[in-house]
Amino acid sequence: MATTKKAEKPRKKVISHELTYLDVRQAARDGQKAFDAFVLTGKLPVSK
Repeated sequence: MATTKKAEKPRKKVISHELTYLDVRQAARDGQKAFDAFVLTGKLPVSK
């Protein structure tokens, strides 16, 4: 009798020190907003 093993879905590893494509896109978007604000006002937006 042949036994079949149920195929498991590959588990996605959670790696906190790597950036995903979406993280990079969000950072670029935020950087562009900060740059635009600097060009318009002449001051760097600083968040605390």
